[in-house]
Formats: sequence, C-alpha cells, structure tokens
Amino acid sequence: MFEPLEVFLRDLKRIFSRSEWAIRLLRLEKLKQPASQPGLVMVQIDGLSMTQFNRGLQKKNLPFLQKLLSKQRYVLRSFYSGLPSNTPSVQGELFYGIKGCVPAFHFFDRQSGRDVKMLDPAFVEEFEKRLSANNTGLLAGGSSYSNIYTGGAKESHCCWSRMGWDGMLWAANPLVLPFLVILYIDIFFRTLVLVVIEFFLAVIECLRGTLKGRLFFRELEFVWLRSLVCVFLREFITAGVCIDIMRGMPVIHLNFLGYDEQAHGRGPSSSFAHWSLRGIDDAIKRIYHVMQESSFRHYDLWVYSDHGQSKTVPYFVKYGRTIEQAVHEIFGSTPGQIDNSLKVRRERTQSRGFLLGQKYHKDSQPTSLTQTTADVMVTAMGPLGHIYVKRILNFSEIRSYAKKIVSEAKVPLVLTKEANRIMAWTPGGCFIFPDEAEKIFGKDHAFLDEIKEDLMRVCLHPDAGEFVIAGWCQGEQAISFPLEYGAHASMGPEETHGFALLPMNAPVEIENNKNYLRPMDLRHTAQNFLNKENLSFLSISSEGLYSKPLTLMSYNVHGCAGMDGCISTERIARVIAKFNPDIIALQELDVGRTRSGKIDQAEMIARKLEMKFLFHPAFRWKDEQYGNAILSRYPMALIKSGALPDLSDGRQKREPRGALWVSVEFEGKKVQVINTHLSLWAKERGVQVDALLSEEWLQHPDCQGSVILCGDFNSIPGSAAYRKICHQLYDSQVILAGHRPRSTWFGYYPVSRIDYVFVNAGLQVNSIAVPRTDLEIKASDHLPLVTKLDFA
Repeated sequence: MFEPLEVFLRDLKRIFSRSEWAIRLLRLEKLKQPASQPGLVMVQIDGLSMTQFNRGLQKKNLPFLQKLLSKQRYVLRSFYSGLPSNTPSVQGELFYGIKGCVPAFHFFDRQSGRDVKMLDPAFVEEFEKRLSANNTGLLAGGSSYSNIYTGGAKESHCCWSRMGWDGMLWAANPLVLPFLVILYIDIFFRTLVLVVIEFFLAVIECLRGTLKGRLFFRELEFVWLRSLVCVFLREFITAGVCIDIMRGMPVIHLNFLGYDEQAHGRGPSSSFAHWSLRGIDDAIKRIYHVMQESSFRHYDLWVYSDHGQSKTVPYFVKYGRTIEQAVHEIFGSTPGQIDNSLKVRRERTQSRGFLLGQKYHKDSQPTSLTQTTADVMVTAMGPLGHIYVKRILNFSEIRSYAKKIVSEAKVPLVLTKEANRIMAWTPGGCFIFPDEAEKIFGKDHAFLDEIKEDLMRVCLHPDAGEFVIAGWCQGEQAISFPLEYGAHASMGPEETHGFALLPMNAPVEIENNKNYLRPMDLRHTAQNFLNKENLSFLSISSEGLYSKPLTLMSYNVHGCAGMDGCISTERIARVIAKFNPDIIALQELDVGRTRSGKIDQAEMIARKLEMKFLFHPAFRWKDEQYGNAILSRYPMALIKSGALPDLSDGRQKREPRGALWVSVEFEGKKVQVINTHLSLWAKERGVQVDALLSEEWLQHPDCQGSVILCGDFNSIPGSAAYRKICHQLYDSQVILAGHRPRSTWFGYYPVSRIDYVFVNAGLQVNSIAVPRTDLEIKASDHLPLVTKLDFA
C-alpha cells in the first residue's frame, strides 16, 4: 500500500536531483544498462594507516564509516601496501596487476635516461602506457578521480597522468556555467565557509610552527595548500563522482588527498590531519546516499587506504644538511644539480595545488644524468631513495661506501647488490637479505614475509640505484629525506599497514590464505565483483556444503520490485547471497509477467545463486504466473504443491493462494519444508490455516521428523490464524532465548511481524536475523527472515 507513495517520492527526488540536472546541462552521456548490472565505487583515503583509522573512529572523526561497520554489515580488514609503500606502486599493482612497478617516488628512469618523479604528468602518462601495454586497467569503462594513473578509465579527472577535467567543464556552453553555480550553490557556499575556517586554522598553525623553529615560508605555503587540497579539490571530486553514479558508470575510483597532505606536514597523528578526516567522512556519506538513488546499477562502496604514514624527523632538521650533501661528501663528488629538500617540497606543493590544470606542471622538466656534472645522483623523495653512481664499482668499493653512508651520513638502512645476493647495512652491522630480515625489521613486523619478497623486487628493479637507502630499520628513529614530519614509502609497520573497509559479502580473494589484503588481492576481488555472472561467490561463509547449522531464509520479494520502483532479480539475489542460506523460501515471484520483463524470476535467482529450485504458481493468466518457490543447495524432492481454499464468490474474486512442500536431504536427514503465502482476509486465512494443519499437509503421514512451515502469513502475533498454528508448531522468533522478535514489514519502517518460520520439536533455533541494511530496506517491501536451525 505504501509502494505508490514511495515510487512517487523517488521520482520527485530524481526530478529535483542536481546530479540529473548537471548531466543534462553538461550534455553528458548516460550509460543506460539493465538495473541488474553491478557497479563499484572505490574510495581511497590516501595515507591513513590502520592505527590512525581506528583512532579516527575513537575520536568520532569518522561517524559514517563507523555506521558502515555497525549497521551496514561492513568488515574491517588489514591492507598491506607492498613496497615501495607509496601511491604509484600501490595503484600500479591495483590497476594493472604489476607489483613494485616503481622503485621509489623519485628515481632515475634508465629507459628514458632521465631523473624523474611520479608527480610529473608527462612522465607519468608515458609510464602508464608501459603499464597498460599488456595489462587491462581495472577502471576500464569507468571513471578515475585524483589518482596517479587513470587505471584505463574511460574518463579521468585530476589524475597525474592526465591532468584536468577532460574538458568536461570548459567545453560546456558558457551560458550553462551560471546555472551550474546556482545548481551547486550550497556546495560553493559550503566550500567557501570551509576554506575560510581551514585558512584561519592553518594560519594559526603556521605561526605555531614558526615559533617551534620551522621555516616560515614553508609553513606559509602550507596554508593555501591545505585549503585547496583538503576542501576545494575534495568537493569537486565528490560532485563529479555523484554525477558519474547517476550516469551509471560501472566502476569509479577516487582518491582523497587531504589527510595524507596534512600528515606529511604535521605528522600522522596530529589534530590537523585528523580534522581533515571529518570532511572526507562526510564526502563519502554523500556519495553513498547518491549510490542508493541510482536507477541503472546496484553500487557497492569500498573504502581503503593505499598505505599509512610513520611519524618522522626530517633529515635536514636532524643533521643540518640534506641527504644529497651528505652523500656527495662521502663520494667526494661535485654536487652539480642537486634536489634539495625544500625544492622537492615546493614541487610536491605545486603538483597537488594545481591538480585542476596543467599549466604549472609544464614549467619543470626532468633532468638526465648526463646533464649534471656530478658523478653521483641521489633521488630521495620520502624515506626511500636511491644513489646512482656513473662509474662501475667493485665489491670492495660498494662495501666501503655502504658503511660510510650508514656511519657518516647516518642513514638507518643501506641495501646493495653483490653477485646473486642482497646485503643490508645498518648501525647494527651487515646482514644478508632476505635470510636475516628479522634482524633488520624485527620478527614482530606484521608483513615480514611480504617485505622480504617486495624489498628484493625494489633492489632488483631495473631502475634501482647502486645503493638503496631507507629511513627506518628496527631500533632506529624514523627519518624522511625531504622536509616532512610524516612519511611513507619504506618498510615501517605503520607505512605498510593500511585498511580495507568492505561489505561482509565482498568476493574477497586472498592469496595463500593470508589474514590481510594487498593491492593484487583487492584487484582480483574487484574483478570478481564486476565480472561474475552468478552470485554464489558473494556468500559470506566459506564453509563446505554440509556444515551445521541449517540456514533457512523466508523472504517475500514483492515480485522483485524494490521500494525505489525498480524490478531487479539481481538485487534480490544479492540480498540472499549475503547470508549464504541452505534453503530459501520465496513468496510473490513472477514468471512471464509483463511488468517483470516476461522473465522467470525464480529461475533467474536460482541461476545467479547456483541453486536448485521448485516453483508453484498460485495463479495463472495466459502465459503469466505468480507464486512461491523454494531454492536449495542440497538435494530436494517435491512432495506436494497446490492451491489453498478460498472464499471467492461470484461477487468478489480474491487472489488465489497456494503452498509448496518439499523434502530436503541435509546431512543424511530429511527436512520437510512447506512454503506458503496466505490471504489478506482474516476469515479466508483461517480456512487456509485449517487446511495447512490438516492431513492434507502438516498431518500427512509423510510429514514426519523435522518440519518447517514458513512464509508470509499476513497475520500478526496473537491473531486467530497465528494462535492456531502455535498449537502445533513453535514460532522460531519466540522460542529463541534472549531474542526479541523483530518486525519484517514494511521495509523502510517495519511495524509489523507477518513473516514467520514455524518449526516442530525436531528442530532447535540456533539464531535469528532480520537484516535491515540499506540494501534489504530497498530491495523489497518485506525484510528477509534468516533462521539457523539445529537438529534436536
């Protein structure tokens, strides 16, 4: 009865949706796909470690992400970044399946003969072409926002390999732009207010930083950077993603940079870094709500961080000179063109500050090794770097220089290649890597085995230097070679430990049964989600087929018509798959009906779940049928199906009702399951209940042992029909100790309990669930009733 109102409100909301109007004003293409197509929105919170994520939850800076965990059945998983623990490396593995694609953020590219940084758009574009030569990008056909690479996306915005907005805004008719401003006036006003707040907070922190002895101009440039990256860019990205969702883009990946930039300047646990999480959390919340309005796709939201950050002391602050100066003193070479730390910091500032355009990136050109008069080149942007030497060194010289880099330059870790092995030099001595990795990084490092493989890959990378230098090893204070107080790229426990917040039923694929994900695992998981035809892989349980307890779901699917008016067997199948039921009793299914696209809904759902099914039509009209079904992943046999009595007469024709009885073989035992949907009229329900309780059904000689009667009874607890059934069977929601019975109808605002699972003495109730996440609320006007049962 509420469906017409819900559909009206949904249509009204879409009429006034600014995303819909923006699509029209910008003349953007809508990718009209069947509503059954899955969609994926992947949100990267750059630089947020698992430790700082949990701290953000505790400090209530991430209230929406907390809601996903507590109310939307999301699961928090550890995420290992790989090495280097930086965004170019992580996204290379995630988007293109190539581990350790770069040896550092700043390195010497031997193929082009240039000193390059992964913030130079021209080089990053060229480099991504290499990555994509033999690998399909994860984001093919989708959109990419504020990433290093486009990921093969059809449309990319603010990505370093293709800067700008692909002309989306600038190609629009100039007369349209004022309307866009009006359309998003609240966001413009909100952004202005936030920028002003952020600006004054940043000025205060600038003064505090200057009083603590930090460089005034470096602090000053951080003021506008904070406002631009933390607020302006975030709001632009959020608006663009919302538009793409309403257009039906299949996969969208976006990267929020605010926390990472704050953490670099203030430290990963600083209040300013955590303040930025509030805005990011709110942006994710707005994106999630738009996902629920999509009429083209059923989107899942995945949130993860590519890496964490360690609290560091800048090398320059600690030792009063740059790492370049220290290394050149050791090698006795002329510095030539040296990247000093302040310049590196300014270049990063410039890159992040002007992500909306290309102009400021064209001013800096990569330097080739032949352009400098130095015999040694140092590339160290972060706590991981390389030292390149023009001449060939023998083993004796390599060892001598490695010792001096540790003892005189005070670098915590130096790695060198000797024949077929890697040598690691630390203040504690020389070690063979990876055999003695525990002595270098500690046996308690969460990702020690992965680090062994990944650090070897860095050292053996074709663009690695003769010396690989790192700002951390066990027992040493973490340092970063540029001027930053939070850093990542090396092997620190915080740097390598991110998080992944995924729906409980995400089709996670993890290599070697690890208890954490790495980028390659997330790539495979996303590919499975986007490409699988069936949904059996969505089940949250990895138990074998014959596992206790028996899980039964009773679910009135309303002809697969959701509260948004969309008819989708895919969405119903996704609801079911989340709970991995062994037996499913479905009511109100269409077969061949015009309103449902003339498909067999029971067959479609069973095929997507890879289950057997039996269907009973309560009524037929020409080629159309409407009725109930039972699905099972175990052997089942049809015992009986038929109509229930009705009180129709010549003056009034009522909807026919029926029941379906099957015998399921579960762990060598027979379970009798009867699925029904009773009348809306009390007197007629009474007659139908009498029939079910008679020798025709429940009292039949074959209905012995473990018996289940379930379905939509259109009866509230305490009604005459309910009391009759309870004389022979038990209400599973009532007999479960400590369980408070939960209403199953109506979806958005469940106020009544009319769906039941009744059992006899041959079964015991293990647990009950009436899930009410956004997916269940939207999929049907009823909520599913999931019951786990043990044999008595």
